[in-house]
Amino acid sequence: IGIKAALTGHLVLSTLHTNDAPSTINRLMNMGIEPFLVATSVNLIVAQRLIRRICQKCKEAEDVPVQALLNVGFSESEAPNIQLYKGRGCEVCNQRGYKGRVGLFEVMKVTEDIRELILSGASAVELRRKALEDGMISLRHSGLQKIREGVTTIEEVVRESVL
Repeated sequence: IGIKAALTGHLVLSTLHTNDAPSTINRLMNMGIEPFLVATSVNLIVAQRLIRRICQKCKEAEDVPVQALLNVGFSESEAPNIQLYKGRGCEVCNQRGYKGRVGLFEVMKVTEDIRELILSGASAVELRRKALEDGMISLRHSGLQKIREGVTTIEEVVRESVL
């Protein structure tokens, strides 16, 4: 029904459980929707994950080896300059070190090149590669930005995203 509505010019917003934005295309086709219908009706896909925020009341600097930063995706030039934080635990956060949540977002615009890949039956890996070439920010890179900003920890980002 959603595909038919989209084909007639209606804006359709829907949810679907997938691991990331590019795998949504394959999920739709696995549900029996023809590739040409997916390619012509889908314009944008957003994947999201909620991660825990470091508690602002007990937030403190944390020393982490540079290699750990490289392993999660920071560049060699950036890693030595990243300041990490963690929550010590306090009465505000019930000794957890985290208080609240923040979203990680991966937004994939379905460009003409991606439409062609969909029509040719490309895998989620191929779609991801092209989307990243076209400027998509992955869940992991969204998480790295939250680490840079001192909002969350490496553990939270690694738990909810893949390289």
